[in-house]
Amino acid sequence: MSESILLDEIFTVTSVDNQKYQRVSRITGTSAQNDMGLTLDINSQLYPLEQGATFSLQLASNLNSQELKDAADYIMYGKVYRVEEGKDDNISVYISFGGLLMSIEGSHRKLYRLSLEHVYLLMRR
Repeated sequence: MSESILLDEIFTVTSVDNQKYQRVSRITGTSAQNDMGLTLDINSQLYPLEQGATFSLQLASNLNSQELKDAADYIMYGKVYRVEEGKDDNISVYISFGGLLMSIEGSHRKLYRLSLEHVYLLMRR
């Protein structure tokens, strides 16, 4: 894994809510090992996802690698604005991508590299 990659996981969409906004869907998902939960707002016109779909999600500190940019279907730039400790070894990380929000919960061992800084979200099917 590249130094700039902070997280690299495969997720499966468990639900899609597109009732509130015309062009935004709030998806929820679980990681392939069922050890992380995700809630993410996406532009559903640019990157539509349906329940049961799987996708790769990466969080990176920079986009210096052309290979990284070329491999992604959907990219957003945002800021980690809150990190909360949970039960046992779990933490929750909250990121805002210009109003599109993300929360990810999981083991501190997987999410420890995410701190209050700017990040890039890269998704691909």
